[in-house]
Amino acid sequence: MIQNPLEAWIFNKTGGRSVREYQLEKLKETLRLVCANSVFYRKHYGDFDIDGVKSFENFEKLPFVTAEDLILFGSQMLCVPQNEIERIVTLQTSGTVGTPKRVYFTAEDQELTIDFFNIGMRCLIDEKDSFMILLPYKTPGSVGDLLMKGLERIGCGVYPYGLIEDYKHAGWFMTKNNITSLVGNPIHVLKLAELAKIHGFDIKLNSILLTTDYVPDAIAKRLAALWQCKVYEHYGMTETCFGGGVYCERRKGYHMREADLYFEIISESGEALPDGEYGEVVFTTLTRTGMPLVRYRTGDYGRFKKERCDCGGELKLMEKIKRRVSGGVSIGGREFYIGDFDEMLFSWDFVIDYSLELREGKINIEIVTPDNIETNAVPERLTKRMILIND
Repeated sequence: MIQNPLEAWIFNKTGGRSVREYQLEKLKETLRLVCANSVFYRKHYGDFDIDGVKSFENFEKLPFVTAEDLILFGSQMLCVPQNEIERIVTLQTSGTVGTPKRVYFTAEDQELTIDFFNIGMRCLIDEKDSFMILLPYKTPGSVGDLLMKGLERIGCGVYPYGLIEDYKHAGWFMTKNNITSLVGNPIHVLKLAELAKIHGFDIKLNSILLTTDYVPDAIAKRLAALWQCKVYEHYGMTETCFGGGVYCERRKGYHMREADLYFEIISESGEALPDGEYGEVVFTTLTRTGMPLVRYRTGDYGRFKKERCDCGGELKLMEKIKRRVSGGVSIGGREFYIGDFDEMLFSWDFVIDYSLELREGKINIEIVTPDNIETNAVPERLTKRMILIND
């Protein structure tokens, strides 16, 4: 049976206690922390009896925190003095008059993520690998920087590259450094694979980790075929300090970072749902001190599987996230999400990107293809499918 490195890590972090027992204790600690130190949470909870939270059922009665709260009251959520904040990530939003969303981290908060990256990446690489990072890494505390530090603890070769501007150069870089594994955005990595094939680069990968965006199954299958390697996925966001969950060797869902984060799935009405039912993903930080988030609504739509992973692990297994809670468009009485178009269009091996515009109830799609394929070379079957959607 495959040994999942996250299991031993969680066991050590929890001190051998059950995950549920550990998480409940950490939830109580987090609530005491935020009520003692955060202006926002003291107002947010009002007269709610925090000391009365003695079970998960009690905890589930607490109000949620939303992205709008983060925009409007982010600095009031801090639980440490400003001079202890090591990193502030600013995210532009379409929220309240375009006010940016800011997330604050201490050095200790970032160390928690480095530790998770160190362990989680062992699911797909070891010290013999040469790993290429196709993410921003030059800013201290950026996702690429934290990942680089986690990888260095594994002892593998680490090759930070950043976002790709010249795909031919990136292919040359991979060949020159004998890259055996990499991480990047799904579409960027797909473009790299297709153009590396066109330019004749001899690249042999063992694994790929796709992150920062929704991963269409169609892209994962194409990459696995193009590079004859295993394709892994990661779940996380800035609010989780990037690390949230990762595929193990079996690649059947995300093994969650349960020692640092407590996850829930909730219904439209805000009720906690049991494993197996779909709803919105909500999380609470368990070990962060800079800006703890309690019952933060992610806007992602997913579920926990009822069964455990056949890697033998006991951690909860979250099914891959396929869409957001909102953001669908109604066409011909049917609801479509961007993932539906991803799966349809990326299933064609000449499509490496596309843009989509909804106008007067019809969808216009512009396809991007590799250099040696004409943009208008759209198979008749795809043309008919596009007409069907427009109708």
